[in-house]
Amino acid sequence: MTDEKNIDEPCSMCRERGKDWEGDDPECFFVNAGRNWNCATINALRDIVYEGRQEMPDGVDYRYCEDQKYATVCVADIDGLDGALALWVTWYKCRGSTDGVWLLFSDQPPRVPTEDEVRRVVNHYKP
Repeated sequence: MTDEKNIDEPCSMCRERGKDWEGDDPECFFVNAGRNWNCATINALRDIVYEGRQEMPDGVDYRYCEDQKYATVCVADIDGLDGALALWVTWYKCRGSTDGVWLLFSDQPPRVPTEDEVRRVVNHYKP
């Protein structure tokens, strides 16, 4: 399943949330993955995979290495992820940007997931 939204529009969760804080405006990961800030969908993913935000779900491996955080999430049993085995996400400290999110496969190169794919992972793992 492909994500059919316009690439220039923020994701649906960013649009629903809007801006509810003082400071820099949000920049959606799905508009520009390299320059994102407080994307609501990616923040929902980080809440699931970040130690201390909730009990770590089975299928999530979280690591901390000199202020860099990363997690590997098993996605092999989630429908609609095009044969992906895992989702890998990394970010620095507790800041609002996320350095990278990749779907990992056994038979093709990693790729950035769509909004729909990340939402499927979030919905699968949310408490």
